[in-house]
Amino acid sequence: MEKRIHSAYQGEVYGISFFTYFADNYSDSSANVATENAREALWEALILVEALTADLLEETLKARGVNFDRNDEEMRRKGEEDAHAWVALPWSELVKTLIHWVAPWEQKYREWLDDAPADYHAVFLLIAEHETAIYQCWEAEQRGETGANILNDFIRKYTAI
Repeated sequence: MEKRIHSAYQGEVYGISFFTYFADNYSDSSANVATENAREALWEALILVEALTADLLEETLKARGVNFDRNDEEMRRKGEEDAHAWVALPWSELVKTLIHWVAPWEQKYREWLDDAPADYHAVFLLIAEHETAIYQCWEAEQRGETGANILNDFIRKYTAI
């Protein structure tokens, strides 16, 4: 179970780097100011979801004596490289790409939750709900709605703990 938790943690480090790269580099010349502002809020919420989840996973890793590195250079570099490959996509194509990219992770983390023993349930629920929020966020964006609301619900839930 600890390996899975650590793997999810590394995914958060990756995700922080990935979404930070988009926040710093994505632009769409066809977007108006309101759309650009909404996308900035979306990138910020995505980064916060990743950072919050990493913070919470760190507590579990520490309690279980598992070493971790918030500044894992390999994960950070991979996140930036993957983001760089997609940063020039038009918004609709980017959203479609991200839905397909996140979907298998969302399913995998739900399976991990189903397999988790009772004493690991809370941490695997966090991991699964985190990925589900991101997946549902991109689905909302694809429908032309803001995905930030879904992410903010996740943030509120897990900062209230």
